[in-house]
Amino acid sequence: MERATQAIPSPRRAWVGAVLAIAGVAGGASSLAYPFGWDTAVHYYVGREWLLRGAVPYRDAFDHKPPGIHFIHALCIYLFGEHMWGIRVAELASVVALGVMAAALVAPRRERAPAGLYGAGVFLACVAYYGFFDYWNTAQCELFATTLGMAGLLSASRVRRVGAAAALTGLSGGALFVLKPPYVALLIVPVVVLVARERARSTHRARGTIAVFGMVAATSAAIPTAFLVYFAARGALPALLDSVVGSNVSYFINESSVHSSADLAKVASVMYPYFAPVSTLLLVGGAVGLLAGVVTESRERITRYATAFGLLGSSLLVVLVQLKFYVYHWEIAVGAITLIATNLTLDVAHALGRRRRQWAVAFVPAAVALGFVRTGCQFVTWRNSTTAALAYVTGRTDRATFNAHFITWYGHRRYADLEAVGEWVRLHSSEDDRVLVRGIATEIYVVSGRRSQGRFFWTPFLTLPSRRYRRDDWLQEDYAAITQTPPRLVVADANVREGPESIEWFLPLGYVERERIGPYAILERTVTASRPLESRARWPR
Repeated sequence: MERATQAIPSPRRAWVGAVLAIAGVAGGASSLAYPFGWDTAVHYYVGREWLLRGAVPYRDAFDHKPPGIHFIHALCIYLFGEHMWGIRVAELASVVALGVMAAALVAPRRERAPAGLYGAGVFLACVAYYGFFDYWNTAQCELFATTLGMAGLLSASRVRRVGAAAALTGLSGGALFVLKPPYVALLIVPVVVLVARERARSTHRARGTIAVFGMVAATSAAIPTAFLVYFAARGALPALLDSVVGSNVSYFINESSVHSSADLAKVASVMYPYFAPVSTLLLVGGAVGLLAGVVTESRERITRYATAFGLLGSSLLVVLVQLKFYVYHWEIAVGAITLIATNLTLDVAHALGRRRRQWAVAFVPAAVALGFVRTGCQFVTWRNSTTAALAYVTGRTDRATFNAHFITWYGHRRYADLEAVGEWVRLHSSEDDRVLVRGIATEIYVVSGRRSQGRFFWTPFLTLPSRRYRRDDWLQEDYAAITQTPPRLVVADANVREGPESIEWFLPLGYVERERIGPYAILERTVTASRPLESRARWPR
């Protein structure tokens, strides 16, 4: 107990850390006003239907992501209600936890940590996350995964009994698996730490190593097994395997963005500058810190930096194996980057003399903040979003002006249009009415509070050439759901001229256009249809 007490700085000396933590949280708080993007809306819809209407994922609502992210959304809806900010609260709490855990990993075990180290960790995590990932790229799986990875590392490093540490690390690995299987690569460093601890204390090293692996494997299986049992009990296991395994294998093969080492080099040449100069500052600083540990023969420093760089390497491996390199995939490295930055914070604070200069702990956070300001478009995006959120929350601008800030796909996908459609649908339908949104505009379901009548509430796996897994079977299923239980309203893509996303596809089924907002046409079903709704023989492809 004495050592633990010594590691906690006095409140009178922690004012710098408090200021840093508050500044970091304030910089991320604007995200509470962010609307959803495409992926987030899909995850929310599945979680909402699962929690509120008993619609089992995959069997009743299609998605190709594993069930972990849907469970998180369902939990947020349970805690906070049907709001877009619920997942943002969980996200902000996750970032704060990430910073605290990074500081706990870095803090010396047998001496008092520099005052403000934990606050600095929170600030650094907030800048690393909210500074580089906008509304579209946040509220994804990756942040929760990197936080779980950090929790596994903290368990492996700090829990006193190796067996208990291995069990907790394994549980974090199981949670990582149900978010996305590639995330289990984040267990590489924690397992290495566990094995090193076991070999250092045990005279039977081989037996101890096997025991560590066995405990991690056993507890890692607990959470995925619980999900499998749940889905099997509800007759949804075949749908889960079909959606998550089968469709993702096809998706992985047909929609990879990297096919050669030249493609990989091109991705690196684009993404590294995206995070510069912060990336350069931290990587160079971390390398210097590691080299200083080697030169001074400081085993403690070498271990700290080697652990951080090992976690960074496993994070980049997660990005690599997915072969998509979407911007949000790089969020998985936020934990490792925060750990490197917190290591530097500790060493710089020691070098400047922590007892005489309480502000020394703020040196690295200030340098990172300055580097972020120098990023250019990333800083401008964060500044504009934060300013818009503040103006909206304080009543200085209206909702339409606020929504106008959220545009993607080179200006072609405007959130303002999606919310306007969602509001129109909500006002012109009842809670019992079924609504079908074609394409990739699931935000409309979120805003309107309405639900689809079938599994395929979004359509990329029905229309995109690169996502053609079981295309014919799923198109038949989609058509049967539409004709057997015709939705009251349909939102079609006015820019598409044929196929199940177009206006033309629904006109013979008895629908007429009622409203057009941006590229979205809102259709309503009439009493009669020129094509028999029960006829599958005339099913259009």
